[in-house]
Amino acid sequence: MRKVQRGFGFVQLLLALVVILVLTMVALKMYQRSAAPAVSGGRGHPARNVLDRVDLRIEGLASEVDALQVTQALRRVQGVAAATTDVSSGVARVTFSPAQTNREQLVAAVERAGFRVAC
Repeated sequence: MRKVQRGFGFVQLLLALVVILVLTMVALKMYQRSAAPAVSGGRGHPARNVLDRVDLRIEGLASEVDALQVTQALRRVQGVAAATTDVSSGVARVTFSPAQTNREQLVAAVERAGFRVAC
């Protein structure tokens, strides 16, 4: 009589882990692509557009929540490809399309969020 083997063998377990890892990597890549909006405006590939980067010194950042509010306000501006805010240095780094926005609009977004940009 044949003995019925229950559970996964080592090879099956290893295969399952590899599949889970690959699916996780694919999902992460899709998430990263969805986080930064395309700035092409329908005119060709986004990578071919010229992007500018500006560092804004933000006054009044007291916590990570403040930094998150500034980052979200900047990301809502049309033409912003990426924005990060570091609470320890008080600097917001913004990558944007100069064809769609400018520094003054970024400063206005920060001020609408309740913070001030130092000169």
